[in-house]
Amino acid sequence: MKLNKELAKEARAKGICEEWYSRLRHTEDKHALIQMFLKGIDFCISEDFPSPRLLHLFDGIRQQYGIFRDEPVHVENSKYVVVFGRCEGSANYNGFSVGQVFVKHESKLSIKATGNAFVMVDVFDNAEIEVTAEDNAKICVNEYGGAVFSMLNSAHPNSIIKIVKKQSKTY
Repeated sequence: MKLNKELAKEARAKGICEEWYSRLRHTEDKHALIQMFLKGIDFCISEDFPSPRLLHLFDGIRQQYGIFRDEPVHVENSKYVVVFGRCEGSANYNGFSVGQVFVKHESKLSIKATGNAFVMVDVFDNAEIEVTAEDNAKICVNEYGGAVFSMLNSAHPNSIIKIVKKQSKTY
């Protein structure tokens, strides 16, 4: 069975809408499928989609888009960082960079923003994050469920770390 058909079948079982189901069935290019994943990240996060087996079929490509599962993570100024499973590592932002970070399952990630960087972070499950903001950098953390984070804000009066505790386990 083709990868897109397997993804569509799994997504349908998890309740994907008809429009996205049809798009999945007709999209064969792996890069286009990864872009769909990022656009539909809310569904993917809340439904644990795709399964680890299917996600690993994108090895070598997904890392280029900032998507990691059960592997070391070391990225800088990546527009997206999505970590699943048991990842460990860091995501650093500087200058005027902007990023979205999603940390799920048992992953541990250190997130640092300096300069005028802005980072949005969503953390889920038993994931652990450590955030640091310096200079004029800003980090906003949405904490879902029992996620754990520690905040290290250096002595920079213009940096901001905002924490929003969500009452639900996911979106």
